[in-house]
Amino acid sequence: MNKKWVTIGVLGVLVLGGGYWGYKHFTAKPAVATNITAKAKMGTVSKVITATGTVNFPHSIPLTFKQAGQIQAFNVKVGDAVKAGQVLAKTDDSSLQLAVTTQQAAVTSAQAKLETLKESFNTQTLSSAQSAVAQAEQGVATAQQALTTAQQNAEPNYLANQVSLAKAAVQQASNDYAKAQQTGSASSTALNQALTALTTAQNAQNGGAAQALASAQAQTRSAQAGLTSAQAQLDLQKQGPKSGDIASAEADINTAQVQLASAQKDLANAEIIAPVDAVIVSAPLQLGQQSDATSIITITPAASNLEVAASIAQSDIAQVKVGQKVDITLDSNPDKHISGTVSLVALQGTIVSNVTTYTVTVTIDQANDLLRAGMNANVSIIVDEVKNVLTVPSEAVKTIRNRTGVMVPLTSSTSTGQATTAGQTTTQPNSAGSAGAANAGSGNAGAANAGTAKASATSAAATSKFIPVVIGLDDGTNVEIKSGLTEGQEVIIGTRSSTTATKATSGSLLGGGGGANPARALSGGGGGGGPRGN
Repeated sequence: MNKKWVTIGVLGVLVLGGGYWGYKHFTAKPAVATNITAKAKMGTVSKVITATGTVNFPHSIPLTFKQAGQIQAFNVKVGDAVKAGQVLAKTDDSSLQLAVTTQQAAVTSAQAKLETLKESFNTQTLSSAQSAVAQAEQGVATAQQALTTAQQNAEPNYLANQVSLAKAAVQQASNDYAKAQQTGSASSTALNQALTALTTAQNAQNGGAAQALASAQAQTRSAQAGLTSAQAQLDLQKQGPKSGDIASAEADINTAQVQLASAQKDLANAEIIAPVDAVIVSAPLQLGQQSDATSIITITPAASNLEVAASIAQSDIAQVKVGQKVDITLDSNPDKHISGTVSLVALQGTIVSNVTTYTVTVTIDQANDLLRAGMNANVSIIVDEVKNVLTVPSEAVKTIRNRTGVMVPLTSSTSTGQATTAGQTTTQPNSAGSAGAANAGSGNAGAANAGTAKASATSAAATSKFIPVVIGLDDGTNVEIKSGLTEGQEVIIGTRSSTTATKATSGSLLGGGGGANPARALSGGGGGGGPRGN
């Protein structure tokens, strides 16, 4: 008896729970699908090829010293604009200057010899030769005197004494200046003069005197050579000119001129001179540095803009042509757009890891302060473009039965109608004996909601129609419409679903009720059966 009432009670609970679940489930609001639209509008469609590249100077000219030497002058820095012929850097050229002077004297001497030979022997030419000898002797004497003075000035003890005297003079001038400051009548003139004298003495001790000695020695040799030449000329005048002597004199001139040219070239090589108007790109030099062939100043012609070298895949390179416009952005300034033009397309590819790419050179249209050589750049090469054409979003274009077209809304609103409830059924949970039917009704709820979802999905399509169009260029975002639409006309680019439903319980007290899952109901999944019997 007790078991019977327990069974009746359990069945009653099941019937009541199933009835409540069915009520909540079948009164859920259906999903509503609406069209997402966009308007056809006038615009530009561009097909681009994107790549990365590096900003470079189009022409880099390295300039070097032709021979080693200590850098004595360095007149530029990176970014400076220089003119053609401007001296950019210079090494110590004192010995080279001396060599040029000596060779110029040799040329002069050889030319004088030839002129003398060409003259006929007479009293006047003889007198001139004698005068030349006298002058040469005077030159030798003068040079010898200068040499003697230079030798005395180059004596280490003399130089050290001069520096000591100069230091003492500086100390004295400093003391006098300090005393004068106390009386209010101080003047730094004497102190400055003493400091200048000390600097001069120290420079002489540190090589200046030796350099002057070398110069005096060279002058003495040159004067002696002049004297020798003058004496030879005098002897020739006394003997009279000879054809062989004339030929020899001419050869001497040629030899002296060649040597002079060599000395002048060596002197010129002591300078780095700008060959064209340019901008300094790099200049890693320092005053006092010992120069060599690696001492380079790099310049780029002033009138040339920067360029970008980009690597293009072999699948895209056939579309790239010289003259195409390019949009350039930098990693450091992604929002700044710089215009460029394709100036060169490589004919030979580069293979790296079995991938072939081709270098495309893009010239910057106008100088831009944002650009620096070595920067990474992103390039978008415009390979095709149409402007002021009718466009729609690319996702609006469909192909149905080999026809290209778009879907357009029939009305401004989307109607879902009564189709969303077409699949619903009802149950009558009036007694304990109806529990199985109640659960069967719960199972039908999945099919009912499947019908609801299907009706909602088709409701948007029911308010639209397909219109064939003729399309042109498609850049993946927008597509050109050549015919079939008018400006301002709406096209469908997608649908949006929104569901407002009451949450169902997760089943009866004793299990079952699988159809209570809203997700399964929308996907057409049926509910589970009732409780198993004993």
